[in-house]
Amino acid sequence: MTRGVTFRTVFGGPSVPLDFIEELTRLRHRLRGIAMQYDFDLFVVVGGDITVVTDPTGIRLPRVFLGRRTATAQVQMNTDDVMGVSEPRTFLYTTIHAALTELIARVSYRDNDFDADGERAKIEFLILDDSGERESKL
Repeated sequence: MTRGVTFRTVFGGPSVPLDFIEELTRLRHRLRGIAMQYDFDLFVVVGGDITVVTDPTGIRLPRVFLGRRTATAQVQMNTDDVMGVSEPRTFLYTTIHAALTELIARVSYRDNDFDADGERAKIEFLILDDSGERESKL
């Protein structure tokens, strides 16, 4: 059984910039081909004009299910962040990277056989720019 990263997305309204929608779709496709030790399932909420997210951008409700080898979380993106960021790709990739890194840490804490360093290496591309250098966090 192949395990990996999946996510579902809810956009907060028609005001969400098309760049966010396109980049999230690209990211979903890039993550789809990465084999992981656990299933990492994210529910991504992108704030907009209908569903306004006022909490800070970040991970909510992280859970680890050892028996099912699954880790889940909600990732909320603050409406002001979504509407005001000039580089959606960098914002999205660093936000998803932070969420996955948190889940990897939680799995590692509970599962002694889990290779956290190996899993983090698989998602490192999310925080590297095209030249292989770390992107600045927004």
